[in-house]
Amino acid sequence: MKDILLIMPQGELLETLSSLLSSEYRLLCFDRLPDGGNALDDPNLAAVLVDLAHEKERGLAIAKKMMGYSAFLKHPILGLTASLPGEEEAALVENGFFDIIPLPCPKSLLLKRIQSAIRASDSITFHEVERMLKQLPSNIFLKDTEGRYVFSTQYWHHLYHADDTNWSIRGKTDMEIRKDKENAKKAMEADRKILQTGNGTSYIIEEKQDGMDEFLELIKRPVYDADGKISGIIALINNVTEQHLLKQELEKRTQIDPLTELLNKPTTEEHIRMMLKTAGKDWKNGALMMLDVDNFKNVNDSHGHAVGDHVLARIARIIHSNFRVMDVTGRIGGDEFMVFLRNIKETEAVCNSARRIQQQVRAAFPELPGGISISIGIALYPAHGVTFEELYRAADAALYEVKNRCKGNFHVYGEGAEEKPEP
Repeated sequence: MKDILLIMPQGELLETLSSLLSSEYRLLCFDRLPDGGNALDDPNLAAVLVDLAHEKERGLAIAKKMMGYSAFLKHPILGLTASLPGEEEAALVENGFFDIIPLPCPKSLLLKRIQSAIRASDSITFHEVERMLKQLPSNIFLKDTEGRYVFSTQYWHHLYHADDTNWSIRGKTDMEIRKDKENAKKAMEADRKILQTGNGTSYIIEEKQDGMDEFLELIKRPVYDADGKISGIIALINNVTEQHLLKQELEKRTQIDPLTELLNKPTTEEHIRMMLKTAGKDWKNGALMMLDVDNFKNVNDSHGHAVGDHVLARIARIIHSNFRVMDVTGRIGGDEFMVFLRNIKETEAVCNSARRIQQQVRAAFPELPGGISISIGIALYPAHGVTFEELYRAADAALYEVKNRCKGNFHVYGEGAEEKPEP
């Protein structure tokens, strides 16, 4: 049984209403609005009835206070009057009262008007909420159990016909309205899981359209009916492009060596380990190269660290430019670099890359007396190892061989020493 709040003094009217309504509603009777309006927060409250004759004697103080709540109430406020409604009563309806009921009134008619007001108030509340939600930057929408849109506070530009003022999202599925079909499939799959399991979800999608790259966060939850059955899905879409790009930039900064703009040591090793997990499936042969700038300490001591930084950055660009996007290039120490190549056809291709890098490095610093040279150790996958640790040890041993016998050269692990480099 629902509650009705009666704001009126003890007397004949209250007794009459009690006899008419008590069989249908539980009546809460006050001669004034309870302090703070707490009675209006009663979740079981269906309507509020106010004795306007009594109110006029008080200068409509309670009525005016009630109107202050009206925009946010889920139940209607109805005025009761023993005379024909006039301008004052019309002003009350204009400012928040749902209706004015003249008395005396037959029970059937009184109940009918109260019930109609309650039903209409539910509908009005929904539309009022809809109007308010449209002011938010987020998009809130509802779907039924077939994945069809029932309601959406706004249309985003990733939809077909979203700019057509006569177009409606109602009754359509994601596959019908979204330009990006992959994201449409992802949305419908997420909806199916929610409807099957009752578990909400959240995820971020990337939308590329008209030169724009946007990231949208979707938060989805199931909606239940009065019997506890899932009746649909309610969801929220937030544009998180700025936050996502900032996150990507911060992640990039943790992975990139700021001086050379190559991968830093932890990220280089992580990428190589990940690449090795796909060996035998996506590729068969590879090579790990370790590169070390010869006598780099002398550069810093003789020319200063600014020149030393310039040398490292220039060498990094040379290394990066000599390999494919699919290869891994990183700086693993002060003057040490590492490269991993996958899917190589023959060892000679790796050796040619090593020679080319050394030639370019030797030619890159004519302003420095004696120039700059670089030593390279090479280990082959799978001949010299199948794990990162095994390849690292082999490439490091090859580099050690070069550094001790003939700096400025390269050496493949387990093979004979290379000829001395060109002057």
